[in-house]
Amino acid sequence: MKPASIMLCVVLLLLFPVGAYQAHAQILNAGFEDWTDGNPNDWSTSNFPPIITNVTQVSDAHEGASAVQGDVVSYLGSNFPPFIVSGQNSEGFPVNTQHPALHGWYKFTPVGDDILLVTVVMTHADTGVGSGSFGMSTPQSSYREFAANIIYFYPQVPDACSILAVISASGGLLSLGSMFIMDDLAFGPVSSVDASGNVIPASFELFQNYPNPFNPKTLITYSLPQAGHAQLVVFNTLGEQVATLVDAQMDAGSYRTEFDGTALPSGTYFYRLQATPHLGGKAGGFSQVRKLLLVK
Repeated sequence: MKPASIMLCVVLLLLFPVGAYQAHAQILNAGFEDWTDGNPNDWSTSNFPPIITNVTQVSDAHEGASAVQGDVVSYLGSNFPPFIVSGQNSEGFPVNTQHPALHGWYKFTPVGDDILLVTVVMTHADTGVGSGSFGMSTPQSSYREFAANIIYFYPQVPDACSILAVISASGGLLSLGSMFIMDDLAFGPVSSVDASGNVIPASFELFQNYPNPFNPKTLITYSLPQAGHAQLVVFNTLGEQVATLVDAQMDAGSYRTEFDGTALPSGTYFYRLQATPHLGGKAGGFSQVRKLLLVK
């Protein structure tokens, strides 16, 4: 990340510091589902109507009904960056543990040298104790996971967190038309990133399907920290296999697949992920089962 970009993040977080909080320990409105008067609840934005409105609610969501979109817009010959800062009054939100990383899902359409920056700052008694950042300059037309690993430079457990997402110009002036979409922020494990910017999960994991119960379709998300063979199948309560969703060699990464129960009767079903890394053999394999409920 370029020094100018880092300085922009620091300045914005100083302008919108972590302050007074309510008793919540998770990221508020992390999926950007709830909005009031054109702004996401529990977030502050760059909107300044009627002069500037460059942060909007969109239905192009990773999960749920909506996500947040930020666009570089022009006013009186100047281009203005979109930004969102956690907290209804930019005050952040409380935490009570040293979370390893901030994760989320994004799309990005850069123009010129513009970059998408996400910064997370952990504080204790209004003093910074840890921070992390993510930066991306390449286009991303479909949802991709990002991870901002948090480095703690003091031992104190943080009591507050502030998150900033902004479009910045890495080589000069902002370019009109740059845009990001962001959704489903969450704290998670430390992750590595490969040369193409893909987040590499820290561990194998099969997540609970969403929605659940469902009718007739639901989404299943899973993580593979190593490349190898993955198989995702669905069984009924008699142990009979009713669907094969995945059966292929796959790269490390986070994946999501849809299960369509249109042809199946209502009831309880089970889905199982089995993964064998290329270098792990059977001894390095992974298997996990979760339950889903089809209600028609």
